[in-house]
Amino acid sequence: MFTTLRTRVPSAVTFSFLLVAAFAITGCKVTLVGEYDDTIDKGITDIQQKTELYLSKLQSDPNTVYDQSFYDDMKSRLAVLKTRASALPKYTIIAEQVANLKSQFDDLQKLDKSMRRPFPSAAVISAQSALEVSVESILKLELALKRGDTPPASTTK
Repeated sequence: MFTTLRTRVPSAVTFSFLLVAAFAITGCKVTLVGEYDDTIDKGITDIQQKTELYLSKLQSDPNTVYDQSFYDDMKSRLAVLKTRASALPKYTIIAEQVANLKSQFDDLQKLDKSMRRPFPSAAVISAQSALEVSVESILKLELALKRGDTPPASTTK
């Protein structure tokens, strides 16, 4: 009985090794996140540029009036990017990041709309910092995808 077990264990190990080697040799690649998307990359960069411009205005002239059109523009751009990210295969992480960015814009809008003028410089700096972190996380992931630095998860050919 023990000799039969001893010969089966090495056979199972050998078979497992050969199976792994076959996958490696055939060139299967493992991906967790979808491919790089130029539209999302450029869209997020554009949102960042427009936001920096608006926050710079608030910083340089704290009496800058609340701009509903800025927030309408940002909401529509983020909605389009979220829809695109949700439609792309394996883009759940980026769709969640875009939704988080939209939530931050909603918070900024509430603050901006309710805040008396002059708008406090500390509030601008805080909002700018929070938005930068979200934008950077999306762009870092997109740029990693562009370079091909995808973390492993599922096998595809």
